[in-house]
Amino acid sequence: MESKPLNGVKVVDLTYYVAGPGTAKILADWGAEVIKIEPPGGEPGRVTGVTLGVPSEDDFNPYFGTYNTNKRDIALNLKADKGREIMDKLLKEANVFVTSFRPGALKRLGLDYESVSRKYPHIIWASINGFGEQGPDKDKAGFDTVAFWAKSGAMLDLTERDTSPINPTLAFGDASTACSLSGGICAALYKQAKTRKGSKVIVSLFAQAIWQLGSILVSAQFGDTYPKTRKIPNGPLVNSYKTKDNQWIFICVLDDRMYRPFFEVALSKPEWADDKRYNHAAAAKEHTVQLTELIEREIGNYSYNEIVERLVRADIAYERINHAADVLNDPQARANNYIVEAVQKNGKKTLSALTPVKIDTIDVNMKYGNPSLGEHTEDVLREIGYSDAAITAMEKDGVIATHA
Repeated sequence: MESKPLNGVKVVDLTYYVAGPGTAKILADWGAEVIKIEPPGGEPGRVTGVTLGVPSEDDFNPYFGTYNTNKRDIALNLKADKGREIMDKLLKEANVFVTSFRPGALKRLGLDYESVSRKYPHIIWASINGFGEQGPDKDKAGFDTVAFWAKSGAMLDLTERDTSPINPTLAFGDASTACSLSGGICAALYKQAKTRKGSKVIVSLFAQAIWQLGSILVSAQFGDTYPKTRKIPNGPLVNSYKTKDNQWIFICVLDDRMYRPFFEVALSKPEWADDKRYNHAAAAKEHTVQLTELIEREIGNYSYNEIVERLVRADIAYERINHAADVLNDPQARANNYIVEAVQKNGKKTLSALTPVKIDTIDVNMKYGNPSLGEHTEDVLREIGYSDAAITAMEKDGVIATHA
């Protein structure tokens, strides 16, 4: 059996939508045994794909599967006494409890940090929320569109100046926040292995956005203003330009030593390399508008392939500005298994993004596919000591649901 770093770690996943499920998905891909708990009617993330025009059927739900494969799934009514009894048994054996429920709901279910850590001092209690534990917004509903994008400033400040706010794709902030929480859980697992004591691990969508906007938050204190326009960028050599054949390309020159090869080799403008107004970052910034216009005019004389050949010869960092859909068949993404083929339950094949961090291998082998609601309820309950008769009775009483 393939050895993965989290083999033997047990995770109880009480999350919904993307940020929480994505966290548990990452842990599962690293080898953890993850049990996803949903209400008998299913978590709301099962139908989110409809908003994006993606099928959301039981046997064909690729959006849900992106963040939930490699897990076992049980359907459990946590408002019922028997449901809470099952949850207690699962938590007793678990290393990690991940939740994205709001504090009030967790308190009512007896799953808040204080209650869980008192019963199970060994457990890592990990929570993802919108705005953090303290402050006036701590109890607000917080999707990534509002907590990550709108409140942080990203929705306005990452746009082209004098246009409308970004209309962000769903789950962009969720996915990066999931990476942070999974990393925090792994740090807590290291502590748990040494001390046998649990931890409280918290991350919010708002905190994640603030971290990702750290450069803006520093520069804003020194007079830097956003949103920008590509006509007046931070620096003329860190900017987007259009080629003769209407392709957009992004140039990134951060090192003063690369100004000369950019001007001489890529643009055939050796005189700019000797011009003290342009040949290092501080001077270029002082003459941003003028130099941006000069570079724009020069790059506009070349086709995309022509300017790329010159940039490669000068060893300049560049990239075509793609649409996200272009990545589906990007040879670099496919070569590294960043995008892989996924077989849905109905046999249809789709392409899916994979967990970004690969440990010891670039492959993530799927132990479990996209789980149906309650697909593993019976197996999990038998493992923790319930008889078939008890399982049948609990299903009849609405405590659990199994997948037909």
